[in-house]
Amino acid sequence: MKIVAMAAIALCCTAAGGSAATYRWIDDQGVVNFTDSLEAVPAKYRHKVLKGPDITTRDPRIKEEIQQQEERARQEDASRPPVTTTPDYVPPPMEVAPPKVESDELPPGRTRSQKILDNIERRKGEEEKAQQPGSQQSQ
Repeated sequence: MKIVAMAAIALCCTAAGGSAATYRWIDDQGVVNFTDSLEAVPAKYRHKVLKGPDITTRDPRIKEEIQQQEERARQEDASRPPVTTTPDYVPPPMEVAPPKVESDELPPGRTRSQKILDNIERRKGEEEKAQQPGSQQSQ
């Protein structure tokens, strides 16, 4: 029983270490695809797969290189002088008038029906002007 367990553990460790490769293929649309698992490659492209070295972060060399790049970037950021922006021209604040809103409030002495009648007469006048020959409608 111990032998079977040891063989299973050895097989798992070998399988994990054996998949340290990157697979590359080009599909029908010309898109270059990468994966670290041969099973992820569609069956119709498996004969075209190119196997390359592991470029994932599982590779200790890649991890070390990434850490070095991050450290260099931190050092470069620390060595740069702080950036302060001072604009040459600052426009004065704009004074924006509130939009004119037509209210429902009526002037003193006018009823709502009078306001409606005035609007009807105004529209009739606009329609008559538009129907006169030589007049242009502006839309």
